[in-house]
Amino acid sequence: MEEVKKLVQEAYEFGYFVGYKGHSEWAEWVRERRERLYARAQELGVYELVKNAYNRGKLDGAKKREEEIRKGLGKEGAGEQRPGPKTALPEGTEEETGEVEFARFLETTRLFLPPDLLDTMKHLRPPKMLRIGH
Repeated sequence: MEEVKKLVQEAYEFGYFVGYKGHSEWAEWVRERRERLYARAQELGVYELVKNAYNRGKLDGAKKREEEIRKGLGKEGAGEQRPGPKTALPEGTEEETGEVEFARFLETTRLFLPPDLLDTMKHLRPPKMLRIGH
């Protein structure tokens, strides 16, 4: 059960990051990480829960980004210039950059699972009547 909760939290955080930063889901490192999350969820039998957590996080992150831009707190709204077009990077650099950016994002941002996602986890516990002797 603890592993499922951790996986749902990770899916939500990663989705939030993708939505907040506006990353494309077609970026190889994003796709690979999402597929790893989904594969593990499939093994644990909670694929739909993890998929919903990822999508919810992505939506929440995009909303937060839009809200901050409107308030002038986001990078685009704070007067910072957007970087120019990327120059060609050595192969494998994009994945490392994305993973490092995600790790830094988690260090600086504390995200909590929305209550409705936590409520869906209650349905994963076996009924009390099946826990004989506890």
